[in-house]
Amino acid sequence: MLKNYKNISLYFGCTLVIFSPQFLYASEISVANQIVHETSVTQKENFDEVDIVKSESLLKSDISGEVGQVGFKIDARFRYDLEDQIDSRQSEIQFRDAFIDFENQGTYWRLGKQTIVWGASDGLRLLDVINPLNYREFILDDFDNSRISLTSASADIPISDGSSLTIIVIPELKFNQYAKTGTQFELSHPLPELSQMPTSLQINSAKEPQQSLHNSELALRYATFASGWDITLNYFYHYHDDPVVFIDVDGGGAVSVNPEYKRNTLVGGTANNAFGDFVLRTEFVLNNSRYYSTDNPNQRFIDKAQELQYVIGLDYSGISDTLISGQWFRRQLLSYEKDIAEDAIENTLTLLLRRYYANQTITLEALTLHSLDNSDGLIRPKIKYEFNTFVQFELGADIFYGNQSGFFGQFAAKDQVTVGVSVGF
Repeated sequence: MLKNYKNISLYFGCTLVIFSPQFLYASEISVANQIVHETSVTQKENFDEVDIVKSESLLKSDISGEVGQVGFKIDARFRYDLEDQIDSRQSEIQFRDAFIDFENQGTYWRLGKQTIVWGASDGLRLLDVINPLNYREFILDDFDNSRISLTSASADIPISDGSSLTIIVIPELKFNQYAKTGTQFELSHPLPELSQMPTSLQINSAKEPQQSLHNSELALRYATFASGWDITLNYFYHYHDDPVVFIDVDGGGAVSVNPEYKRNTLVGGTANNAFGDFVLRTEFVLNNSRYYSTDNPNQRFIDKAQELQYVIGLDYSGISDTLISGQWFRRQLLSYEKDIAEDAIENTLTLLLRRYYANQTITLEALTLHSLDNSDGLIRPKIKYEFNTFVQFELGADIFYGNQSGFFGQFAAKDQVTVGVSVGF
């Protein structure tokens, strides 16, 4: 509650400053507002009635402009949900963006709370890991809404025509947020098999690193254009956004669960090019330190391995008002030990079909994500209708299937239908 009061005070404080006569006189200000309402329903286990799992309204207020040579942007959001099956908090106020932009001696700076998007993949994330996510709706929410903004300092340095180097320092540490216990998309967290029944079980809170300059995260991105290819090389020294769950068992059989956040060094890159009606998208990531559950108590039931991930995507737009997009995601452990609970290799395919009608005022699309190794997946059909420039209606479904031990299949009994409307002003 105190956090909400602080956010409310900050919101009105920023509003008073921005709309003061002196500020208005010296500024060019643009204000864009949007109200989005979504209601999601699912069938109960006996299939004889439906259950409303979400009836949420979201107010977005985007204020941007310039004061002299300094640009600014504030993206404030207020969310209220009549139900409490998605998030234990019915209301929330947050600032997704609150930063300033300026140029100094050829370097372009951005300072403040912001979201930074890397990568070229859709639906699942590889390089796009700078900002943690809120998984209160699993991966169903748009990343634009689920990314958690971070206070950062970004410097974009042009090197030559078509090339630049971006340096990002992130002193603020935040981590992934997950659905609360008892809510619609609570994740399963099975413990490894123990040799004997524990005499006691203690689950401790995750041990977070201190907020300090020493614990800051550092990101580098080199971008260039060569022979028709958009190319980036990326580096990220950071904390994993998920804690490593260490399990300790003492001589008396008492078990304690001790989550702890660990560092990782990520290197990766992207390469994209257009060939007529086709666009080829590629992306790779090498994580130097990934942690996985094992059945080995001598290692606190955790093992560390290097992990390679990559995606190859192909988009086709040769049919009028139509997009066909396919992707192949692959994850591979490079130093695999047999006692690691997860498979050494995982493959996931995605297929997006999108078609526009009536001068692109009606959009039909279907996105499918399918795990080849777990035989589970997610199908997301959707129809959108743009009534006018400001009003849009949407109807969609989220259909899970497959083994309940799989990433998608764990929600196989939680299919839902969502209807939404957005109004801009």
